[in-house]
Amino acid sequence: MTKFGWFLTLIGFLAILGSVLYPLDLISKQTLLILLFGGAGTMFIGSMIRNLSLLKKIPK
Repeated sequence: MTKFGWFLTLIGFLAILGSVLYPLDLISKQTLLILLFGGAGTMFIGSMIRNLSLLKKIPK
């Protein structure tokens, strides 16, 4: 579960990193917004999955 969370975080990071292509006029503004918000959302979901997997390991 933790590895899947890291994988989602990495995918989100790469999407945000891909938005650097906007100043080079390689992608449109709409694609920029999709990459930024989609990447941020994917990174958020990945971090929540990692936190959930850590909480499951804590004994009660």
